Amino acid sequence: MSREFLQLLRDRSAFDPAPRHSELHDVHVPFDDLLGTGSCESALLAGVRRGERIALVGASGSGKSSIIAGTLGPLVEGVFPISVPVAVERGEVATDTVEFVRHVVRTVSRMISAQLPALGRTGRQLAEGAEQPPERISRFTASLPLPASLRPALAYELNRIAREPAPTGAQVIDQGRALLELVADDGLTPVLVLDDTDRWLSSLRTDSEALRRRFFTTVPRLLAEDLAVPAVVAVHPTYLADSAYRDARGFLSTTINVPAVPGPSGLIRVLGRRVEIACYDIESTPDERHAIQRAATQVLTPAAGQRLFDHYASGPSDLRRNVLLVAHTALALALDDDAGQLEQGHVELAVTS
Repeated sequence: MSREFLQLLRDRSAFDPAPRHSELHDVHVPFDDLLGTGSCESALLAGVRRGERIALVGASGSGKSSIIAGTLGPLVEGVFPISVPVAVERGEVATDTVEFVRHVVRTVSRMISAQLPALGRTGRQLAEGAEQPPERISRFTASLPLPASLRPALAYELNRIAREPAPTGAQVIDQGRALLELVADDGLTPVLVLDDTDRWLSSLRTDSEALRRRFFTTVPRLLAEDLAVPAVVAVHPTYLADSAYRDARGFLSTTINVPAVPGPSGLIRVLGRRVEIACYDIESTPDERHAIQRAATQVLTPAAGQRLFDHYASGPSDLRRNVLLVAHTALALALDDDAGQLEQGHVELAVTS
């Protein structure tokens, strides 16, 4: 381990506590691997494939978004996740069935239009009876968040349906069903992902509590009855005491609780994965890859790893604030000291600063 290596990690924001959403599936270390169980990511994937609507319960920063990205990423066969933001949209999106479905339709249209720039040319080729496009889009030509297995013909049909006028509420609901059925008919499982509901806790909106109550009264039932679509709904633990959430439990058929990282070695693996991703483009030989993997486990001294875990375990299981932010700050402190590792004192100062 050297100061130069730590400098590289800082330059590449290895411990960035707020990575781009499109990077989460790469940096995520499955809790199933950390715990040696199948109670988290495996259960989530199996549940959506069975058509369940899943409440993924965890505090802000605990890893809900990473779990979803890692489990329903673009290379996972047979699933078509549709990320539907609700907390940052107009209130009607979260409380009115027609507006919610209209929002889903718009979301699908934006996904297709933004991720497949060649869609118009593909559509013209299909309409003119030209040679069929390739059966599948490779990982390198299909950008997130579309699945790599999406066929161009399906994308074109989805875009066409999403752009059809739907002036009445009944037509909007039918349009939403048609999109989901089209995905299912192509052998993919559509999954609605509502990953930002805990933003209502910190929202500046004065009606956040009322929005949350009306959301759980309205949307889970819509997902189960009118759309009959698998879904993953991120749920903050404080919501569990809400009467509206308890009433919605009949429509959210499965609950998965985000687990805590089990020990210091688990945190080292979480940080080590980010080290490896930060250095991915300098790995060229097996020996160099092995050196990076070894260095990833030695960024923190054992005492620093224990102190970091103690801080993480002392409060809510918040990986973003209590692990990544602390490690990010400790890295800067280690460089200021010309150190070759993050030591216990660096972590201690990062915790208390």
